[in-house]
Amino acid sequence: MEENKKWGISLLALVSICLIGVGAIVAGIDPFFHYHKPLKFLSYPLNNERYQNDGIVKHFDYDAVITGTSMTMNFKASELDELFGVHSVKVPFPGAMYKEINDNLEKAVEANPGIRLVVRGLDKLWLLEDPEETGYDKDSYPAYLYDDFLYNDVYYVLNKEVLLNNTKGVLGYTRSGQKTTDFDAYGNWMYAFSFGKDAVDAVYHRVDKVSEEQDVTDSDFQMLRDNLTQNVTDLAEAHPEIDFYLFFTPYSIYYWDNLNQTGTLKKQLAIEEEAAQILLEYDNIYLFAFSDLFEMICDLDNYKDELHYSEEINSRILQWMSQKEHLLTKENYREYYDRISEFYTAFDYEELF
Repeated sequence: MEENKKWGISLLALVSICLIGVGAIVAGIDPFFHYHKPLKFLSYPLNNERYQNDGIVKHFDYDAVITGTSMTMNFKASELDELFGVHSVKVPFPGAMYKEINDNLEKAVEANPGIRLVVRGLDKLWLLEDPEETGYDKDSYPAYLYDDFLYNDVYYVLNKEVLLNNTKGVLGYTRSGQKTTDFDAYGNWMYAFSFGKDAVDAVYHRVDKVSEEQDVTDSDFQMLRDNLTQNVTDLAEAHPEIDFYLFFTPYSIYYWDNLNQTGTLKKQLAIEEEAAQILLEYDNIYLFAFSDLFEMICDLDNYKDELHYSEEINSRILQWMSQKEHLLTKENYREYYDRISEFYTAFDYEELF
């Protein structure tokens, strides 16, 4: 009996030592930057936004942030750096709603008081959304990376997939002679897709046109205000030292066709104009909009589907921002919405098909 007890204690000690060793290896290399920035003698592949973005904003060195959905993944941080004289990180969240992006920005501002510029895409799809909506499956989200509780870090440091895929992946990446992924390449999907009318037609499902236009309700406007207040303007108001360069994502003419077919075109225009009015109340928010660049919007060579544009458009957006072109102001935003309303409500969408 005594011998069995000793054997059991020895086995338990051995298992504990192995687990501690595994945890130490994962925490030491730290492929998701949960504890520290990249180690200088290792090369890290940046390839998993929702697992790595939190660590990036907490531990990297930067004074500017590029963020948003997949509409911002083709931005090149090096271009922003050159145009604005900053040192930036890019932390996009594909498919994210406003809350998830804002939560990450709040973490960034808390961790790094030196931030002076934020470039953020505002997807028009999510203007009219519950401010608490995230759009992701909470059960599968790596919440253990986002909180401050040490006890649930076991899901990270003792995670088989993290050890064999991500931690081992850093070592393999290093041995192969590659450099840590830069913030030009991080998340960039440009060369994984085809662009042009054939590509857009292949994925666009055109619905039958409805007979009645939807009206904007008071509850719609209230939801918009709540969403923007909680997930955009509260942070800007709390940090007047940071310039927020925001832009409404320039979707293709097929997006406008979908609004026209579903009877929501005038409603969307009214919502977006109201959003502009709200955002323009803040001196440190610079709001840009590009839907009046009709040649660009109608040129499907710029798009892979009804929403996603090429990295060339991302580069143009940064250049326009640096020159304050296509900047909405209290003096010109109504003229801008009159102009695009006239164009998109009168457009002959049938000619597209």
